[in-house]
Amino acid sequence: MIRFDTQGPGRILIIGHRGAEALAPENTWAALQQGYESGADLLELDVQLTRDREAIVFHDFTLQPKLGDPRWVREMTWQELQTLDVGSWFDPAFATERIPRFVDVLDWARGRIALQVDLKHGFVEPRDDRLEMKALDLIEAAGMLDQVVISSWDHVALMRIQARCPQVVLGVNLRPRVPDPLGAIAPVNARWVSVPWSQVDRGTVKRLQDAGIKVSLCELFTGGYRQARHLGVDAVTAPDPRAARQALEQPVHETDSQP
Repeated sequence: MIRFDTQGPGRILIIGHRGAEALAPENTWAALQQGYESGADLLELDVQLTRDREAIVFHDFTLQPKLGDPRWVREMTWQELQTLDVGSWFDPAFATERIPRFVDVLDWARGRIALQVDLKHGFVEPRDDRLEMKALDLIEAAGMLDQVVISSWDHVALMRIQARCPQVVLGVNLRPRVPDPLGAIAPVNARWVSVPWSQVDRGTVKRLQDAGIKVSLCELFTGGYRQARHLGVDAVTAPDPRAARQALEQPVHETDSQP
């Protein structure tokens, strides 16, 4: 069993962002493998649905940002998407990279490494629950409820998952800073919260932790891992897991106690 919800005292978990986006094109097999080999405790990845309801690992809602293609992912079939080169934009050496199916990633990760699955709904009707139910179906079928955190900006989707499967670990994404983070999280019954490092203080982190919620810093992409130690968080999201671990394990100096 992969245990991501317990850790040694003072040890901050490393979450490889989109696999390891600093080392390989995000959300590809190469990035997932690099994240695993770089010592991440969890791998974060993005999941959305194709037109024919295949769950795929891809972040952007259109192909424009990386591939210069204006088509919407949700309007394309899996057959169309699997032919795309999603690696050359990062480096020509990754020209053979293709979009992974979520079911295949689950099969690869089972017994190997925990996952943070970030649901990307895009523009959907309020009653549309296809993405969260499809993701949950695949996670349950893979026998990986104890190896996955499901996170989202969409609190309604998380509440639907909670109602159907109370034992799965849910993670709320919070941004910007809210006056009552515990109140914002309560309806979801989440056990994780992801928050930008610039939007949280040590007192808030402690209040969340005292309520049994693990706090993960995201958008910590400037090498400022000293701030993570100062805040006392449980996890950080990192584009390069090995570099993050090395930074976090540097000897603590007097300045590390400063905000």
